[in-house]
Amino acid sequence: MPAPLDVHGARRAAELALNGPGPRPTALVCDDDILAAGACKALRRLGLRVPEDVSVTGFDDLALATAVEPELTTVRLPAEQVGERGMAALLAVLDGRRPEGGDLPVELMVRGSTARA
Repeated sequence: MPAPLDVHGARRAAELALNGPGPRPTALVCDDDILAAGACKALRRLGLRVPEDVSVTGFDDLALATAVEPELTTVRLPAEQVGERGMAALLAVLDGRRPEGGDLPVELMVRGSTARA
């Protein structure tokens, strides 16, 4: 199993994507804010601007999302409800029951790291 990505691993992955064959992407969609911070770092190292050259999005809405410049566009999810739902699902499975389904509310937090293509 590969190691989870951190800021430095995300920077390397973004550099590979940006320097690969074909047209350069206009956006990088990251599955968490830490990876998005690494992608922003890669873009700066390559002399590209966020969001003028490439938009970047994250997921989680960590405090980091507003600590970086430009601030990250990200998806906010209710972390406490996610934890509660996960624990309830685990207990249900351990008890031989089917876990409850259902959606959780999420919110797109539009900030400075995204622009029109």
